[in-house]
Order: sequence, then structure tokens, then C-alpha cells
Amino acid sequence: MRHMPTLTELMTAFPVHVNEETSLADASRQMEKHHCHHLPVMNHHEVVGLLSRTDLELARQPGHALSDVSELTAGDMCQRDLMRFDLHTRADVVLDRMLDDDLDAVLIMKRDRLAGIFTAQDAVRGFSRWLKKEYLPDDDPEIA
Repeated sequence: MRHMPTLTELMTAFPVHVNEETSLADASRQMEKHHCHHLPVMNHHEVVGLLSRTDLELARQPGHALSDVSELTAGDMCQRDLMRFDLHTRADVVLDRMLDDDLDAVLIMKRDRLAGIFTAQDAVRGFSRWLKKEYLPDDDPEIA
């Protein structure tokens, strides 16, 4: 019988994160440095939000309702209504929920602690691996 992957197999474990007080400029630098599109936003050990590149772009738009962009923090701009899943949740359950709710990232939890993040990019990476495993011969030199 085939195995349905869980989030543990597909997520980005122990993601880079920032504190609520982190400036948007510093958060942007962290995204660039670590080549990521999302940063969990923490208050001590508790996840309070998720900051995306889209949130950073929104903050830079002229006429933004909040104060000067140089004064904004990750806590000011992050999304706080977060979808969270246990790390042992089946991947199909999470993917269906992401599609239904038009989400590009969800948080993965182990008990009440952040264990990882699962993004659309993680899903594409997992699908690519599956396609290669399923359809390419084991001795194909293109498989790395």
C-alpha cells in the first residue's frame, strides 16, 4: 500500500523567524538572506503572526494607513489570523484547506510550539520529488 505523506516530510522545519519588534527592514533582510517568502513572527516562544513578502510590499505602497514604513515592525504588518496544523497531519488535508482558504503558507505545530512552516513552494518541491520518483528510472542521471 502507498504511503500518504504527512507535513513532517514536506514542511520547512525550524523556520527562520523574527520577533514582533523587528523592523520591516530587518525582516526583509532576513528573507533575502535565507531565501524565504514567509517569516513566523514571535512574542517570546509564542507565534503571533506570519509576515510575507506581500506584506512587505503592501507596507511600501504610497498612502499606507500606518505610520512611516521605516517605523513599522513585523508585528505591525504580519497576518495574525493563522492556520495551524499538527506536524503529523496528512499533506492532502492541509493542501485542500490551503486551496479552500486561498492560503500560500500555514504554520506547523508540535503541541503548542512552532515546528515548521508549510508553503506553496514546499508543496511544489514535494510534488516534483514525487514525479521524479514515480516516473523516472532509478538510474536516470538527471535525478539528484
